[in-house]
Amino acid sequence: MKFLHLSDTHVRVDYQGNALTSKMFNQESNPVLRLRQLLEDAKKEDFDFALVTGDLAHEGELADYELFKQTWQELLPEVPYYFCRGNHDRREVFFEAMAVQGNENDEYIACDVVNGLRIIRLDSAQDAHHEGKISVAQMEQLAEWLQEPAEKGTILLQHHPLAWEEEGIATEVPSGFEEVIANSDILGIFVGHIHQGTTIQYGGKMQHMAEAISFGVDEYPDVSIFTNRTGYNSCSLTKNGLFVYHHYLSPQQTVIGSLKKPFEGNF
Repeated sequence: MKFLHLSDTHVRVDYQGNALTSKMFNQESNPVLRLRQLLEDAKKEDFDFALVTGDLAHEGELADYELFKQTWQELLPEVPYYFCRGNHDRREVFFEAMAVQGNENDEYIACDVVNGLRIIRLDSAQDAHHEGKISVAQMEQLAEWLQEPAEKGTILLQHHPLAWEEEGIATEVPSGFEEVIANSDILGIFVGHIHQGTTIQYGGKMQHMAEAISFGVDEYPDVSIFTNRTGYNSCSLTKNGLFVYHHYLSPQQTVIGSLKKPFEGNF
């Protein structure tokens, strides 16, 4: 089974209509073009589905989500995608545009099974806070879903990382949440938000963060630097486990050689 993991697409119809994006993007260089590039490249592979870990739009309106959906339908209609809400996905607009409903706390959480693999989405986004939080209600629903192992295991996705080295960035979770993760059949946790491709363990499970489709971020003690680094992950679930590969869309890389397999001798 093969699937894509992309994050932080930050789609807008008009990037000049936002104070941040107007300084970073124009008609010739913007996240929609990077998304189109990825979906064009994905046609060359046989992906079963895709994960989109939040910030589908950048403080968007209905038209921005329609652009996201139309772009996907135009370029990769045969590959379904499973998504979660990010901190830039405004709650009411997101629910209407993506045709989903919230729980009693207006949180978008969902669970599906694809060819024996369970896909669970949590809602870590807060309306008035940049970083993430998981509610007790979400933890209880997650624990209920995880009571019985899935045929091929479970993958979990949310926008904010559960583990991060910088204090205050990791998602705020209720007491007992890490134990729920640890005592489950979860094969991998898929996140975004930081715009950096990284891996780290949480509750004994591997957390995989994708590079953003929109722009890269490099963090320093006193400043966040935005860059043109963009990318995504491709994933393969085999009998030997879950393999996650990092790919870059930009900057462009130049091929300088090749070697046919199988290799003979040493070099």
